[in-house]
Amino acid sequence: MVNISKALNAQKVQNYHTTDYANPDQKSYYTQDDHVTGQWHGRLAEEMALTGAVSAEHFQRLAEGQDPHTADQLIRHRFANEHSAAHRAGWDATFSAPKSVSITALVGNDHRIIEAHREAVKKGLDYLERSVEARIGGNNPSQPTGKWAAATFEHDTSRPVEGYSAPQLHTHAVFFNLTKTEDGKAHALQERHIFDAQKTATAIYQAELGYRLSRLGYELEDGKGGAREIKGYSADYLKANSSTRSAGSAHAPNTPSKFPQQANTPAHGQAPGPSQGQTQANRLEEQFVEEQGFGF
Repeated sequence: MVNISKALNAQKVQNYHTTDYANPDQKSYYTQDDHVTGQWHGRLAEEMALTGAVSAEHFQRLAEGQDPHTADQLIRHRFANEHSAAHRAGWDATFSAPKSVSITALVGNDHRIIEAHREAVKKGLDYLERSVEARIGGNNPSQPTGKWAAATFEHDTSRPVEGYSAPQLHTHAVFFNLTKTEDGKAHALQERHIFDAQKTATAIYQAELGYRLSRLGYELEDGKGGAREIKGYSADYLKANSSTRSAGSAHAPNTPSKFPQQANTPAHGQAPGPSQGQTQANRLEEQFVEEQGFGF
């Protein structure tokens, strides 16, 4: 599932970075040092020499519409008053794994699934990035650029409810209100087509994740909204592991004695061939490129 937030102002984005995205106090199932380290994504990030781990300074400067290295102002701010909105720093696209997938990866301790999620997120983000356009200003139409700078943060728990943080593998991708046209000029980002692409990005993420889970030997079944769930869990157990479970369930649910992969994983070296999921993901990407006329 992919959800894109409303536009966030600079203060809110920076607060999220401190209190949520990279919060060292957030409970974790598998992060050894209890610290969430973001990673850069996008063609504009590469052009700006932003690779690897996300630094707080670079993140904050981009949130302010500045060059991440020099702090030069690239995007002119709009300040909130009765006639205009505050500077829009960026948006948060959240990719969430199905509940059974999160449980098998985190409680069942199969970290191969975490890597499958990462690759599926990358597929979805690559697709969304192709929809990026630059605001030119005046009565001029927006101009396709197909590049952004985004910071991704991977979490493995939902927000606590009654003291319990349910296992929930998900990735926040904060894409900033900045892109550049072919002449190298910086412009605010036109997000309309990114929102238009949200549904297809969800399908690509789900198809790619399903393909990779099949390659790992898991038997899948249809879930809500086109998601592919791992077989072997009862509806009651999945609900008990959800952050939306009924009030009064203050303790974590009992861990099952046997996880699906122990019964369904094929012998090492016996991975199935390309699945329908991978074919669907590739087909959706090709269709998008053809319809939009992008050549990158």
